[in-house]
Amino acid sequence: MPALSPRTRRAPVILALAGVTLSILTACVPDATPSGDAARTTPPTVASATPTPSVSATADARLTAPASARVAPTCDNIMDPASGKTVRDVVLPEGAVTLPDYPAVAQGPRCSTDGSPAGDYYTWSPASRTDWDALVAELTTDSAWFTEEGPRGTYLTYKIDGRYNQTFLFTGDAVILAPWKAATDFVIGPPLA
Repeated sequence: MPALSPRTRRAPVILALAGVTLSILTACVPDATPSGDAARTTPPTVASATPTPSVSATADARLTAPASARVAPTCDNIMDPASGKTVRDVVLPEGAVTLPDYPAVAQGPRCSTDGSPAGDYYTWSPASRTDWDALVAELTTDSAWFTEEGPRGTYLTYKIDGRYNQTFLFTGDAVILAPWKAATDFVIGPPLA
């Protein structure tokens, strides 16, 4: 009889463990269908997998206004006044080397909370789906960056120690950049033209 490889010898054991695990897990889940005369009379409802934006009647119109209907973005006009955050143009030290912006944020101002490159960085920029797709493709290739849907659009972000860090938000025709995911709420873009 030929000798079996270690992998082949482990296969029955792995299958048996999987079967036991599956039977334990299904035994812990109560049957969702009532038995006997109490049979379900209405079909179950399925929640929508796509989040829908919720905007109240008092919400700032800038949350839903298209980029084409706005004035040019500046550090003075992109932040939500209710956030309490103020930002200033980033002033680079003399001789500083600057990297080119991603096309998705190239039309927005360079703003930070203290006006330095070391401050919390914010921007709002008109952007196309093509620019967004290029940004996603570049940052998600072999890295920790990932996308997830949210009420205002699609986030491109990463986590360190379970906490969100620098985050881009694509709203359909603009990109917001903030130092962490929740901070994208501080940016609503420039006012309507």
